[in-house]
This record gives sequence, C-alpha cells and structure tokens, in this order.
Amino acid sequence: MRSCTFAGLFLLAGLASATTITYTSSAAFQAATTVNLTENYGAGFANGQDLASGFSADGITYSGFVLTGGATALDITNQYNSFSGLSLGADHTAASGSAFTYFLGGEGATLTFSSPIDAFGMFFNVNLNSGTYGFTTSVGSASTGSAAWDTPTFVFAGIVSTTPFTSVTFSSTGGAATYNVPELLATAVPEPATLGLGLAGGLLLAARKFALPR
Repeated sequence: MRSCTFAGLFLLAGLASATTITYTSSAAFQAATTVNLTENYGAGFANGQDLASGFSADGITYSGFVLTGGATALDITNQYNSFSGLSLGADHTAASGSAFTYFLGGEGATLTFSSPIDAFGMFFNVNLNSGTYGFTTSVGSASTGSAAWDTPTFVFAGIVSTTPFTSVTFSSTGGAATYNVPELLATAVPEPATLGLGLAGGLLLAARKFALPR
C-alpha cells in the first residue's frame, strides 16, 4: 500500500514540474515529437482567399489579428516560396490600388486548435538578416533569428511541452521583418484514458492512506 501511495504522489509531482524545449531546427523538432497535424495551405484553400477573424479550417481557428497598413484579413497567396505552392500572409491594399500579401513587421495572429496539442512548430519565409520571428503559447515562447535559413528560404521556430496547450500567437520583430507562413506543424495529444485511470487510482490510494481515522 505504501509503495502505491508514493507512486501516486510521484505522478502528481511529475505533472507539476512540466517542462518545455524550444527549437530552431525543423529536423530536431520533428525528431523530438510525432507530428500528426500539418497545415501547408495546399489543400482546401484557394489562391487569393481571405480569412476573416474567426475563420476555421482543419481544426484551426484564426483570430486575434494584429495588422497594419489597411489590412483587415489574412490571405492565402501563391506569390512567395512555400512547400505546397500556397502560404499564409496578410491582405494589404495600398492607396494606389496595388496590393501585397505578406505580413509586415510586428503583424501576426492567434491560432486556436480544436484539440489540445503538446508540440507546435512553424516555418517563416523570410529574407536573411531581416528580424526575429516566433510565437507565444500558454506554456512558453519560441523564436528564431534570420542570420541563416533552416531550409532555403525558411527559418523555423518550434516548442515541445509536457503540458498541453490550445493556442499560439505568432509575429515578427526588428528590421523589415516581412514574412509569410508556408507551413504549420503540431502534435495532437492522444485521449488520456489510460493515464486518467492511473492517476485516479493513485489519488484514491493517497486519499485512503492519509485519511483521518473515524
């Protein structure tokens, strides 16, 4: 009984000391987790498609836009390098009527996943030495510079956590810092049925061990 009680308390201690690891190498990130969600905008999206705040597709909701220069929506574009031929940018239309579809420095958005994830990574298509790119989550932040590409012409930021999370807010800072997003990677957390039963058993044993006598 005593060893089972200690096992339950040890499990609780492990959950309390959750950790995160950040990455700027996409290869190292993918070696550290089993990616089971990939969004590269090549399927189910159309070139020139605007995504208004609240738009949802493939289990991701796009909101919390931080846009300047007259932009009001995100945009699916084929103008810049990507894995699939399409990428995510911002829909800007200048006063002259000309348009461009990339994020300016400081612009970004929030991605909310319909199910918890414990790993997230994203590629940024950038110019070299153009700024810092990254994202924040409830468990921590990840960022990457632009002195060298992860793979031409993309830099990468990723995070793996022992605590699940459901939203990511991305942006860029410093320099020109213009970019588009060619691909997102995430790892959805499996249903915790077995873990839940084990934790419940440990809590029950602990409660019985430390219960006051009647």
